Amino acid sequence: MYEAGMSIDEVARQTGRSYTYTRDRLIEARMTLRSKADGTRLFISKHPEWRQQFVKYRVENPLEITEKKSMVLAMVVTEGYTDATSFGFTNSQELIHDRFRSLVTDVFGSVLIGRNHMTSRVSSTEISRVISAFLPDKTFSPALLDFILRSPGAASKVLRIIADTEGSMLISVKKASRNFTVESRIVLASSNLEFTRQIVLMLESLGIGSKPTEQGAIIGRKRDITRFVQEVGFSPGVRVVRRNFRNSLWYGYEKSELAKLFQRISLEQGKARAEGRRGSFADCFTKQETVLRLREWCADSNGGDPI
Repeated sequence: MYEAGMSIDEVARQTGRSYTYTRDRLIEARMTLRSKADGTRLFISKHPEWRQQFVKYRVENPLEITEKKSMVLAMVVTEGYTDATSFGFTNSQELIHDRFRSLVTDVFGSVLIGRNHMTSRVSSTEISRVISAFLPDKTFSPALLDFILRSPGAASKVLRIIADTEGSMLISVKKASRNFTVESRIVLASSNLEFTRQIVLMLESLGIGSKPTEQGAIIGRKRDITRFVQEVGFSPGVRVVRRNFRNSLWYGYEKSELAKLFQRISLEQGKARAEGRRGSFADCFTKQETVLRLREWCADSNGGDPI
């Protein structure tokens, strides 16, 4: 019975003897006793269900893709991580952490989400395995990308996640030949060229043109920026928290405020040209004048005072 794979305990119960008696008889018979590790491996091979008692969180339908699951995966692929036993998300804004916690519990149930400074973390081998399968090499798996591209609602929500975490609404002042003017573009940053390509495909599915670069997907044409603001946009409350070269014209502003400013600029430029003027910044001869006008428009468009 022992040679057939039973443990000493099982043999003892089968024969009605004690553990010690059974072990002593096996030794007398010159049996090589298995180590605890060997015994455990043999037991698990015979009773695979035994492992399940140690699974903290069970994932129902692990291969199923839903809109909310795609949003969780978007947060992990942009500013998150997975390893063998856990997954998490790192960001400096509490608003975005709240969204991560809400989405994770909606998708995976009442899981414990820990927090360490700027990182929210879930310790779960089972869930981490599921998430990793959908994010090979920090990109979307073919099945996940196909789901997003076939669902405009999912594409819009996933792109909003990317915009909030890694996106920028850039409105910069440029020197023109006779005055100063303004340029606008949206950047969905990524250093992963394959993921950038996927972002471009998701934008295309919503009719938004963009260009893949080493810095990420760039939306530069006015009509594409307008459509992005209408179809995707930025979440209210998510702020510009990064400075370029220790200085940023819009540091501390909400990204959604800058999207409204872009719309205001487009409106004012259209009015100026309709009136025969060269543009709404034709009378701005210094950078300071241009910035002041932009901040006044931003405040007016968002119901507040200039910062």
